[in-house]
Amino acid sequence: MKKIILLLGLALSFMACSDDSGSPLQNETQNKVLLLKVDLETNVFEGGKELVFPDADGFTLTTDYNSPGDFGDITLKYEQVNDTIFAGTIVWNGTGQMTYPEALNGTDAFATVAEPAVMPTAEDFELVEYDEYSYYPEEIDYDAIWDAIDNLQLVKEYRKENPDAKVNLFLYTPSVGIGNPAEWDWYVILKN
Repeated sequence: MKKIILLLGLALSFMACSDDSGSPLQNETQNKVLLLKVDLETNVFEGGKELVFPDADGFTLTTDYNSPGDFGDITLKYEQVNDTIFAGTIVWNGTGQMTYPEALNGTDAFATVAEPAVMPTAEDFELVEYDEYSYYPEEIDYDAIWDAIDNLQLVKEYRKENPDAKVNLFLYTPSVGIGNPAEWDWYVILKN
């Protein structure tokens, strides 16, 4: 009997020492950023992408902006993980295009909820300043931009998980010079 108890104790010791550090916890929250596209002129939601990053403390957006002489570009980065959230080209008297992410998920890929997410205060919105000459309209209709995405399940979840996070707004203008605002879009960036 003592041998059985000894063997059982030894077996339990081996199981307790096994290395499970490589397996993720079932309830562990991933580090995610939600990128949502809203048309500048119509304030209609046009799609988006949920991006997953390595764990990090904090969330800071940095930019790499190359002003378009003829051609330019802009990249938005998640500073703490040194990874890209958005990138796109900018063309003087032409039209650039988003280069990262390669594609956005269509509107039908986003589940909706009956009870929309609560509208953040004006102080909760933060414009992504990428240059001393960053272009943003003098009057920004925050209500209309929020109304375009407030019924998305992910928006509600992100705001619930991180209610104090800023709602970052970036106006992507792929055409400048004689730019066409019909080609311009808001990108709403949320952190979970």
